[in-house]
Amino acid sequence: MSTTPYGEWESPVAAADVAADTLRFGTVSVDDGSVYWLERRPDEAGRGVIVRADAGDPAEPVEVTPTETDVRTLVHEYGGGDFAVQDGRVFYADFDDQRLYRIDDTGADPEPITPEPETEHGLRYADMEISPDGERLYAVRERHEGDGAEDVINELVVLPTDGSAPPEVVADGHDFYAFPRLSPDGDRLAWTTWDHPRMPWDGTELHVAAVDDDGSLADERVVMGGPEESVFQPGWSPAGRLHAVSDRTGWWNLYALDLDGDDGPTNRTPEAAEFGVPQWTFGLATYVFLDDGRVAVLRNADGEWSLCLLDEDNERTDAGLPYSAYPHARLATDGETLAFVGGGPTTPETVARWTPGEGPEPTQLRQSFSLDLADGMVSEPAHVDVPTRDGETTHAFYYPPTNADEQAPEAEDPPLVTMVHGGPTSQTLPVATLGVQFFTTRGFAVADVNYRGSTGYGRDYRDALQDEWGVLDTADCVDTAEHLAETGRADPDRLAITGGSAGGYAVLCALAFHDTFDAGASHYGVADLEALATGTHKFESRYLDGLVGPLPEARDTYEARSPALHASEIDAPLLLLQGGEDRVVPQEQAEDMVDALVATETPYAYALFPAERHGFRTAEATRRALELELAFYGETFGFQPADEIKEVKLHEGQRSVRRVE
Repeated sequence: MSTTPYGEWESPVAAADVAADTLRFGTVSVDDGSVYWLERRPDEAGRGVIVRADAGDPAEPVEVTPTETDVRTLVHEYGGGDFAVQDGRVFYADFDDQRLYRIDDTGADPEPITPEPETEHGLRYADMEISPDGERLYAVRERHEGDGAEDVINELVVLPTDGSAPPEVVADGHDFYAFPRLSPDGDRLAWTTWDHPRMPWDGTELHVAAVDDDGSLADERVVMGGPEESVFQPGWSPAGRLHAVSDRTGWWNLYALDLDGDDGPTNRTPEAAEFGVPQWTFGLATYVFLDDGRVAVLRNADGEWSLCLLDEDNERTDAGLPYSAYPHARLATDGETLAFVGGGPTTPETVARWTPGEGPEPTQLRQSFSLDLADGMVSEPAHVDVPTRDGETTHAFYYPPTNADEQAPEAEDPPLVTMVHGGPTSQTLPVATLGVQFFTTRGFAVADVNYRGSTGYGRDYRDALQDEWGVLDTADCVDTAEHLAETGRADPDRLAITGGSAGGYAVLCALAFHDTFDAGASHYGVADLEALATGTHKFESRYLDGLVGPLPEARDTYEARSPALHASEIDAPLLLLQGGEDRVVPQEQAEDMVDALVATETPYAYALFPAERHGFRTAEATRRALELELAFYGETFGFQPADEIKEVKLHEGQRSVRRVE
C-alpha cells in the first residue's frame, strides 16, 4: 500500500469509464412477459433506444427501434413517457421530428401516426395510453406556436393507433396535463391537471370522465386534489376502482377512491413515508396492480427505498429485494411479472425483472455500467443527519475516500466535494455511481446533500424551501460541509462544492454569500434569477413564484439572491461548465457570470460545450467535464492528480472561454 496525499491517489476509475460506460434508463414496460425499457447511450451521443428482453431469453435483449432513431420526447423539455407497448406493438416519440411512430415487429420499418408539424418540434407528444381494444391512443400533446413560454399550449388528445386520422383534442384549458389512464373496460379516463404558478408537487387536480364510442369525453368532474394537494399517478385496479397518490396528510400516500358512492378516499398506506415522487418527467409509476389482488408499491423512508407488496387488507410486506433505491420511479407489470430500475450503494442502476413468489433475487437484464472494482475500492455511503444553524436538521450521504492500494499521510484530512442535486425539488439516492467513485478512489470525501426542499422527507421538508431558494438550500450545504470538517471527516481548508442546474445555483450562492467553500464547480447553474424566470421554458416559467416570489413584486429578492449581481463577494476560484443548446438555463446565464467575474478579477475557468443541452448527454462531453473538474481541484488545492489530463488555467480580469467541441 502506497502512502500518497489525498487527491493524488491512482484510481482504477477513469473519466472515460464514467462517460462511455454509463447508460441512463427511462421508461420501463411489460408486455406479455417481455420487458421493454428505454436506455440512453452516451457513446452514441445520448441516443435513446428501446430494448426488449423476452421471458424465455432474458440474457439476449434485442433493440426494437432502428439504429438511426433517437427515442425522446421534448414535452416539458425534460420528457419521459417516451413510449408505450401493447400486444407487441411499440409506440414512441422520435426526437428528430417529435412525431409518434408505431413499430409492429422488431426490425420492421416504423410508421408515423401523427402529422408532421409545420415548425420544427412544434407538436410534441408524451405519456401515451392505449385503449384496451388497441384502437385508440391517448397522449399529452404540447403545441409550440411561438418562441416564448406563453406560446406553448398543453392538452390531451386521442388518435387512432393506425394513424388514419389526426389527433383530436379531448381536454384543454389547463396549463398542464399528465397521466391519462383508462379504466380496464375503457369506459372511463382519469388524468391530472395543474395551472400556473403551481408545480405538480404543489397542487394538482384529478379528473375523471366517461369515454364515448368515438373516444371523446363526457361528464368530466374533479374527484380529488386542489391548489394545496399534490395528486400523483391515477391508476385503476383490475376491478375498476380508481387509485391515486396524494400528499393530503403531509406524505405522499396511496388512496382508493369511491367514485360511485359517498365515501371519501381511503388511505391504503397511512404512514410517514413517501409513496410518490416529484413529477419532473412523464411515465412515472410508484405502484402497480397484480392479478392476485395485491399492489406492488415503492416506499421511501429515511433516505431509503423499498419495494413492498400491499394485500387487500392493506397489510404491507417488504419484498426483501436487494435494492435500496429506485432511481427512475417506474414500476411496470403485466399482472404477474414486475419490471423496474433498482440500485444500491454497491449496485449500479439495474433494469430488473421479478415475479413475486420466486424469491428475493430479481433477474438483472441490464446495468448502467459494470462496477468492476476490486475489494476495498468501492466507497459506501453513510446517511448523516446534520444539525443546521437554525436548529433544524438536514440530510446527506457521506462517502469516505476509499482505495485499497492507497493511504494518506498521518494527520491529513481529505478534501471534500459537496455535491448538490438539481431540481431543487428532487432527491439524491444512495446508488453506486462511477461519478462518485471517480473522486473517492482518488482520495476525496464526497457529501451528497438532500437539503431542505428535497423530496423523500415529507411535504413540510419539501415546502421549507418556499420563498427561501438560494438561502436554506445553500445554508444546508454549507452546514453539511462544516459539520463534516468539525467531526474530522474533511479538511476545513479544502472544501469544494459542485452541482448542476439548481445545484449549480447553490454552488454560486455558496461562493457569493458564504465563506466556507474554497472552490466551486457550477454545471449549467443559474446565475440570474430574473433572467431564468423570464427566459426559461413553460414548465418552469412560474416555478420561482413559489421558491422566490412573484414578479415584479419580489424583484428586490431576485436581485438579492442572484449571484451574477454579487460576484464582487466571490473570492474562491470558480469553474463554469455550460451547454450551448441549453433551453432550461441558457448560455447567457454563464456568460453573464463570466462578465461579472472578469470585472472583479475573481479567478475562474469557463468551458462551453456548444452542442450540449441541459445535462451533458454525450460521452465526450461527460469525460471532458469530469477531467476539467478534477484538474480544477488540483490547481485550486495544490496537488497533482495522478491522471494525465490537461491543466486548467484560471483567469483573472480577462475574458476567456474554452470551447469543447
